[in-house]
Amino acid sequence: MKHHRSVATMRVTWTLILSVFTAVLGSLQFGYNIGVINAPQKIIEQSYNETWMRRQTGGEQPQPIDQATLTTLWSLSVAIFSIGGMVSSFLLGTLAEWLGRKKAMLVNNILAVTGGILMGLSRYCQSYEMLILGRFVIGAYCGISSGLVPMYVGEISPTRLRGTLGTLHQLAIVSGILIAQ
Repeated sequence: MKHHRSVATMRVTWTLILSVFTAVLGSLQFGYNIGVINAPQKIIEQSYNETWMRRQTGGEQPQPIDQATLTTLWSLSVAIFSIGGMVSSFLLGTLAEWLGRKKAMLVNNILAVTGGILMGLSRYCQSYEMLILGRFVIGAYCGISSGLVPMYVGEISPTRLRGTLGTLHQLAIVSGILIAQ
């Protein structure tokens, strides 16, 4: 008796390619947000100092932010991304089951847009708190994305391509880090 494979498990369709590419595109953003914070450190610290000095009121000359506070704010700005990812990862299973993988990824994009808006407007609004909150929100997006993308790609991929297509998530993350640098 010959072993026959179904046609559906053998073919790579344009729909599959588009679906995997679209899902993995979010992983590129994940990697980008990991790496992007390091290069502009001095610019962000300068912005924090300007905001700090603008907020001082009274008749005295505004004093620059002390180095310990600046280091604390900078460290929080970097680390809050991971905290957001950790917190949101606990919601991953519930979200994936409640909305389904595809809808959950679509809804998760709300976090990406919200985080981007907060970070983008933080200097205009003279608020380093907005940048820190934006990093937390984009971290939450990445925490959910880091579970949903491989889950979705694994479920839509033909069995023989599951491992190959599953590695695209990691490839997109490291590519995003490279682009950010």
